[in-house]
Amino acid sequence: MTGLIRTQIQQLIDEFVCANPLSKAAYERACNVLPAGNTRSVLSSEPYPLTLKSGHDAYVTSVDGREYIDFVSDFTAGLYGHSHEHIQRAITDALATGFSLGGVIEKEAQLGEILQTRFKSIERVRYCNSGTEANTFALATARAFTGRNKILVFDSGYHGGTISFHGTLGNPMNLPHEFVVGSFDNIEQTRPLIDETLAAILVEPMQMAGGVRPASVQFLQFLRDSATAVGAVVIFDEVVTSRLHYHGLQGALGVYPDMTTLGKYLGGGFSFGAFGGRADIMEMFDPAVRGGNVLHHSGTFNNNVFTMTAAVAAAELVTEPALRELNRLGDCLRVKANTIIQQAGVENMVFVGYGSTVGIGFVGELGPPLREMFYFTLLQQGILIGRRGFLCVNLAHTYAQVERFLDVLQRFVAEWAPILKEI
Repeated sequence: MTGLIRTQIQQLIDEFVCANPLSKAAYERACNVLPAGNTRSVLSSEPYPLTLKSGHDAYVTSVDGREYIDFVSDFTAGLYGHSHEHIQRAITDALATGFSLGGVIEKEAQLGEILQTRFKSIERVRYCNSGTEANTFALATARAFTGRNKILVFDSGYHGGTISFHGTLGNPMNLPHEFVVGSFDNIEQTRPLIDETLAAILVEPMQMAGGVRPASVQFLQFLRDSATAVGAVVIFDEVVTSRLHYHGLQGALGVYPDMTTLGKYLGGGFSFGAFGGRADIMEMFDPAVRGGNVLHHSGTFNNNVFTMTAAVAAAELVTEPALRELNRLGDCLRVKANTIIQQAGVENMVFVGYGSTVGIGFVGELGPPLREMFYFTLLQQGILIGRRGFLCVNLAHTYAQVERFLDVLQRFVAEWAPILKEI
């Protein structure tokens, strides 16, 4: 890294610290009780993260009173923006019904019918409290159904805090399953790993934490056909990608798994997870069918009043036209951003992804410092993205806000392109 770039990054950080003293104080307080000052590792950020106090529409406000256009969208979970009035009204009504009823409520079946309609692969479904839980239970179900133990996953795959495959050293937080790791979107390198010892194949139709990388139709169809041949269960992790098409990416691509896992935005802003699939697999949880060989799946808050209510209300906002328009907005941002950086001759930066989810790749030796400069420049201009190079448009965003982002990008590359070309 040249001295000029190092100096610029330090100046941006110094300006961030000067502008956000209350966030610093909140961080220092949190560090006295929370390792790293948080309970969600993706939010760790040097020198410290912003501490947020409120949000409305497509904006969040920090404890320092600064308002930002929020392109993080809670890492895709915030599909509706902040404090959507339709969901608010539903939750207000739910307040009068009791908080923790401890029994079956009607909205469970209502939500299940919605999920059946949206996702062809889901004939029966069960709820839990996160995408991590959904994938955990789906894997356990597949193992019990097949009587096998081995699970095929893919490099850079992320299926929750305990099922993650980044890097080469492995994740000590992972569940102790018998995992074999294939090469994502590579048929020839994956083929030798598929045999009749496999219980399940777990795959994201598009890797999100792994770089916003879509899998090809050919790769997913290869997994589908291979699993059928050896009797393994195909599980599509659509915790994120289900927001990219009304019928999920499985519907958009026409490749259907045996089981599907869901989470994030489907809870309407509340903790939510779901796993479902073929009726003959999911009947493993039905004592009327399985008798004493039934699987037990409990969770105090699996059907909590607030999540079920918010999820049903939020589902009314997730229409086919709404998702098409949202994807157009994301595509507009991606295409125009790539045009800006290409015209400026910046080779260390590229916008990738699908529809409303956008990854910003920072490549080469200058990639990491460029990412830092861009992140803090956006913060200065009142725009918040994921620091790793991620942004997501939601239903509250407007074309004017996207143009605002593009304007800052235009000025950023205009200032730094000549210097980057010389290095």
